[in-house]
Amino acid sequence: MRVLFLNQYFPPDAAPTGVLLRELADELERAGHTVDFVAAREDYRAGQQKGGRMLREAKALGRMLWDGVRRPRAQVVVSATSPPCLLVVATLVALWHRARSVHWIMDLYPEIAVALGEVRAGFLARMIGQVMGWCYRRAARVVVLDADMAARLRVYGVESAVIRPWVFAPVLRQLAAARGERTGEWTWIYSGNLGRAHEWETLLQAQAILEKRGAGVRLLFQGGGPSRAAAQARAGELVLRRCEWADYVEEEELPSSLLRCEVLAVTQLPAAQGLLWPSKLGLVMSLPRPILWVGPVDGAIAQTLRAFPHAGIFAPGDAGAVADWLLARKSGGAAVPVAAVFDPAVHRTGSLTEWTRLFAAFG
Repeated sequence: MRVLFLNQYFPPDAAPTGVLLRELADELERAGHTVDFVAAREDYRAGQQKGGRMLREAKALGRMLWDGVRRPRAQVVVSATSPPCLLVVATLVALWHRARSVHWIMDLYPEIAVALGEVRAGFLARMIGQVMGWCYRRAARVVVLDADMAARLRVYGVESAVIRPWVFAPVLRQLAAARGERTGEWTWIYSGNLGRAHEWETLLQAQAILEKRGAGVRLLFQGGGPSRAAAQARAGELVLRRCEWADYVEEEELPSSLLRCEVLAVTQLPAAQGLLWPSKLGLVMSLPRPILWVGPVDGAIAQTLRAFPHAGIFAPGDAGAVADWLLARKSGGAAVPVAAVFDPAVHRTGSLTEWTRLFAAFG
């Protein structure tokens, strides 16, 4: 079976969705399928720094449509959700090839754009939603990341399969060899993309409380993203003296960089519940460090993390409780066992097995 993958980025670009799809494609090749790729011919990290996002993504969709219909005929077209409305292009490409459409939702659009104020909840959003709903219903299979996202999709009359992202194979090997040593100063970290769907005010407020208490705690933001400048400005307003900012690290250095810290923070705005899944969470769940979750406390992610005895789960705005929890972790100090709760290698194998079964059902 020939499978055509559509996504805005693929390796060697470092975009997480592209790496996931590349690893899925590798697994399908091992199962005897032939794979092909259509990307937007852009750079993930460089693109985040550029303006004119809507025009840039519209051009990317046009290029991907043109490239997709020119590829050798495929039996299955697999699409993710970047750029927004990629499913529309993938549906047209699948119709051209007389192929099945399989869609893996990483971000639910236009809902996420409306929730974050990027698109008004009016006529345009309704029209996009109707087009996306038609494409969902035409798909042979739709895959989502958790139960919250599956519930959101039922509005379109679609039942989906839940397959969570996995830790990339090179990172699994790095985990076995990682020798992250503490920095000397007790540090908690937010690493990765600081996007519009991520909550950061609570982290800064918690750090302000800790600094007023003289706790000797450092907050490190490592990475980039469209909300980084606003977060830096807010840290300045709060006169934070132990809040530091570092660039992205190379993929092979990421596990060690996280292990040098004491607590790993992951966040999400409540408005984004069920609309996306933080890509960094899979790696964070795999490391022997306490996890700080600031986001919806009644959702699927919080429910998953409640199985981790070393996770702290807090609602946005609960900065005092976050500060207290961090101080308790500072007093405790020891590493935490993870393997008994979550084995990333087992999870990766299970997720890829679910995907290969899905394709086997197509015959």
